[in-house]
Amino acid sequence: MSTPSPIPSFDLVIIGAGPAGCTTALTLADSGLKVALVDKASLPAAKICGDALSGTVMNVLKRLPGDCYPDFLKIFPKTPSRGIRFIAPGGKMLDLPFPLEKDDTKPAPGYICRREVFDDYLQKKVRERTNAGIIENFPVREISKDHESFIIKSEKGEIRCRMVAGADGTHSVVGRILAGHSLNHERYCLGARAYFRGVRDLHPEHFIELHFLKELLPGYFWIFPMEDGLVNAGLGIMYRKLKAGQDSLAARFTEVIRSHPVLSKRFEGAEMVSKIEAHGLTLGPDPKAISGEGFLLAGDAASLIDPFSGEGIGNAMVSGEIAGKIIAEAFKNNDFSATFLKKYDERIRHRLGRELRTSRAVQKLVSVPGLFDLVVKKAGRSRDLKEMLIKMYTDQDVRDLLMSPGFYLKVLLA
Repeated sequence: MSTPSPIPSFDLVIIGAGPAGCTTALTLADSGLKVALVDKASLPAAKICGDALSGTVMNVLKRLPGDCYPDFLKIFPKTPSRGIRFIAPGGKMLDLPFPLEKDDTKPAPGYICRREVFDDYLQKKVRERTNAGIIENFPVREISKDHESFIIKSEKGEIRCRMVAGADGTHSVVGRILAGHSLNHERYCLGARAYFRGVRDLHPEHFIELHFLKELLPGYFWIFPMEDGLVNAGLGIMYRKLKAGQDSLAARFTEVIRSHPVLSKRFEGAEMVSKIEAHGLTLGPDPKAISGEGFLLAGDAASLIDPFSGEGIGNAMVSGEIAGKIIAEAFKNNDFSATFLKKYDERIRHRLGRELRTSRAVQKLVSVPGLFDLVVKKAGRSRDLKEMLIKMYTDQDVRDLLMSPGFYLKVLLA
């Protein structure tokens, strides 16, 4: 009789090989821990996403080991983006260049890059810079505890570890099994996206466009310019708002580009080169715990998506950095208790909590079309107000300006 093969054993298993999971692994590059990065898909995998990489993403890349940022600047295809174009509900347009004074000598503050390309780059960095093993096609079905170890089971087999990091997205298996999370429909947003060629009147500096249409508020329609005339276009809408209507998400998307008085002209003659795909996201902040006995959650699994912008990659990578540092501390102290790992929740709250709360409040303000129209109108003729809005969108330490009486006084006086 043959002896059964031993279950592969690791110090840490990171479930999900996207930006949050890869950043966690890269942060632990010099920790000496035996790490496995597992994913349910064949890698690199296409993701339903807006494909926008913010300044926060660039800042995290600069802090990661192994020349992550300079090497990112070499990857192709990607498109530099130097600002945002807001279109208010009343149709007024506002361009916010980053920075306000153009400087072509510096790399762009943000990029549009397909998730398949960006995730592949991060996964290659994990292979180059860490001793983490990447296990593909391993959809986790069960996580159980065996004394002080976790047993993680898939149809493909089992692996054992001392600690688990869940970086497996909004519908996190780790969050559901270990943290008891369920879907929060009040903060659940649905997004639909498709790729096009031939969309007219794109910004010459590849500004991303956010169209705050009345029928989508507090969501929006986006147009993100990419390489070779390709465009990532889509819309985001709160689940409760879509459910209250009669249209499907795809039908709502099609109706916008068919009948909107401005967008219909821009999409006239454009070729849709992909099908319309949809994905759900839980917007932050969510009061649920994001750590527990021997585990923690990062990125979308921890509901860290910005409620106003819908951007999630930057916060996912920030949380991956924090997760990696806390995990290293836990192994150094040989303490994997829920009490010790609560430090992770506290650091996430300190680093991202105010930004997410402010952004959620801004999301509610955006739901009032007249107020948003006023801000855009005033900012169009006030350099000071425009600079304030740019800081609001690029600097988390001043985003709470939008919640201060002084901000609205400045709007009224502009």
